[in-house]
Amino acid sequence: MTTLSSSNKKIKFHYGYGGTITPSKNGGKLRYEGGTNGIMKMDRGITYTELVVKLWDVCGPSMRLRCKLPHDDLDSLVHVWSDEDLAYVLEEYDQCSEDLKIRAILDDTLRFS
Repeated sequence: MTTLSSSNKKIKFHYGYGGTITPSKNGGKLRYEGGTNGIMKMDRGITYTELVVKLWDVCGPSMRLRCKLPHDDLDSLVHVWSDEDLAYVLEEYDQCSEDLKIRAILDDTLRFS
């Protein structure tokens, strides 16, 4: 359940669009390479629809949103399609850290049609 103090928190979405997920040269851990990268800071109480509209400014309306959970690697991204999915991602980050800096990968859905 969201408390008043947590609803006033800011979250940061560290997003990547137009790049690829590749193994790193040192150790094989996956990393996001190329494309457009940036950070968006927004209110903790943002809805899925509000988030998507903000992300459209970066990559256009034909995208899918996937997020990395705190203890997972980039090979286990969670698809975010609704307020419930977004709430799940936020809860996972709440359990792990005060700093809500969520890694988000935006894919062009036209590439996957």
